[in-house]
Amino acid sequence: MAGNVGAQLGSLGTDAADHHGDNSAGPAFALPRRSSRAEDVAVAVETQIATRSLAPGTRLGTKRDLGEQLGVAPSTVSEAIKLLEDRGRVSTRTGPKGGVFVAEPGLTLRLARSMMQISGARGEVADALAVRDTLEPSVIEAAAEAGHDRAELAELRRAMRALRAARDTADFYRRNLEFHAEIAALCRNDVLRTIYEALLNAVRAREPRLELLPGQDWQTLHAARVQVHQAITDAIVAGDVVAARVAAAAHKPSRAGEASPAR
Repeated sequence: MAGNVGAQLGSLGTDAADHHGDNSAGPAFALPRRSSRAEDVAVAVETQIATRSLAPGTRLGTKRDLGEQLGVAPSTVSEAIKLLEDRGRVSTRTGPKGGVFVAEPGLTLRLARSMMQISGARGEVADALAVRDTLEPSVIEAAAEAGHDRAELAELRRAMRALRAARDTADFYRRNLEFHAEIAALCRNDVLRTIYEALLNAVRAREPRLELLPGQDWQTLHAARVQVHQAITDAIVAGDVVAARVAAAAHKPSRAGEASPAR
């Protein structure tokens, strides 16, 4: 397997169907806990691709090669490769020179990498907030349009309850960001979701807070914003795009009439 990245992989440990003995050199990959074995393998391969900056087209080996090097069963490798193909991280080819290769990153992955370069500096947070406000109606409408079952909506409902229970402006703003992250998770437009989530993360990195404007009352503001966010929740739960559009318009921030973020 000269030239294959797979030849340099360490064992991932004992699999239910395979055990390849001691790996005195230590594993090449760091594994997260509390996940399926296939997910462990997928994360390990992704980590290797990232840490070694492997270029698209780099051959990782055949499925059998990877199974032997990682110390896992063929079925586990196949499942992991399917996960990685779905994520756009690897591709497979058949034939004598076939195998598993690092994939050319798709648009969503390239966007995610680019958005990660946002540092969270004061000026960038202000810009992120402005762009987020522009994208927000589209994200809300897309979440409603997608249609979701009860289980998929559970986290949105939980986030709405937490927003309603916010104790003060700082708690409210934190819960507000969590609420909108759950809406983004329900958006099935991958490009829109990727950009929006990156903007939320940039805002979170700076840990902005809300400051009441002169003459504003926390209880009154809280009640008004809870009502608006509940309308958004109801529209998404109902899958009502028109109601989502109306709720998104009501949600659009009016900087002179509500709490403003102190960045």
